[in-house]
Parts: sequence; structure tokens; C-alpha cells
Amino acid sequence: MTVSDKELEKAIRSVARLIDRYGDYYWPIFERLETELRVRNDRKKRVNSYLVCNKENADDSDMHSA
Repeated sequence: MTVSDKELEKAIRSVARLIDRYGDYYWPIFERLETELRVRNDRKKRVNSYLVCNKENADDSDMHSA
């Protein structure tokens, strides 16, 4: 079962409240969730940067062939 980004963000907020209320005991969980979300977002940005680049190149190719 895949956890959505929205669910990860909700979990991060919940753990942040636990840390605020009870101290650093839950800090490793917070770091793990935050890292997972950051990695996902970085992957999306990296892939999208090439998709945008490829789309622009494809548009340029279409112009040159016309």
C-alpha cells in the first residue's frame, strides 16, 4: 500500500505535535517522515525538469521541420 504525500504531511504534523507535547522521543520518526517527503518531492522535480525540457525541445523540432 502506497502512502500519499497528503498522508505523509498529516503524519508529520501529528508527530510534530507529539514532539511539542512530549519532547524529542518522537524525533527519529519525524526525521524519517520528513526525509521521505523531501525525497519524493525532489524526485518529482528532477523528473519534471526533464519533461519540461523535452517538451520544449520537441516544440523546437516541430518548428524547424515545418
